[in-house]
Amino acid sequence: MANVVKKAVFNLMDKAFTERGYVLAIRAWKPGSMYEIDLHLPATDMSKWKTIPRIKCKVDDFDYRDYTPALWDVEKRTCTVFIETGHSGRGSSWAKNLRVGDTIGYASAHAAQLPGESGPVACFGDGSSLGHFLALKQLTDGEEHPMRVTLSLSEQYQLPENLLLKNPEFKFIMLPKTNSLEHLSEMAAHEEISVNNSVYVAGHIPMVTSLRKTLKKNLYLNARIFAHGFWS
Repeated sequence: MANVVKKAVFNLMDKAFTERGYVLAIRAWKPGSMYEIDLHLPATDMSKWKTIPRIKCKVDDFDYRDYTPALWDVEKRTCTVFIETGHSGRGSSWAKNLRVGDTIGYASAHAAQLPGESGPVACFGDGSSLGHFLALKQLTDGEEHPMRVTLSLSEQYQLPENLLLKNPEFKFIMLPKTNSLEHLSEMAAHEEISVNNSVYVAGHIPMVTSLRKTLKKNLYLNARIFAHGFWS
């Protein structure tokens, strides 16, 4: 009986994924664990994105993963999702097996808030947070909310030159097989953290939880902390 109910619930969820998107291009960063996937989402009005958007993609039968669209073009209704596939999981497998021309099923998911107060914004995350912070940058005024982003990456990537040129406020730290929490905690400790009005932490859930606790213990930090965990 429980299996019947479970299947019925999943069938209802599946029917919610009525929107269809199309894979336009795929670029893998060498050594191949980070994928940039360009999507055309014809049914989505991106001009309505006023908070950091998320889309829930169907990655398998009755299995879904949330991703953050970035670098979107409102008129063309295109965007890019960045998916790091270094860990095993259905989302990683789905991303690796996508091909140009494929159709994806998706629906809108929860959105993340923008900073309320004007002032500097510090961001800390792992590779899974890249799209999140690119979206934050796209939705905010750089003069009103100057950003400093520190990303700890799990591979020695050959970073796209275009990404580096267009995002000088992003600092990429590549130390394979190291603890991103330890690394980001060190960076947060050395950062002049007290000057920031907002701090964003995003990525691996245990890392996000621990780093948020560390930041909240900082007596000199009066900034609002926005924490968003993506995977465990």
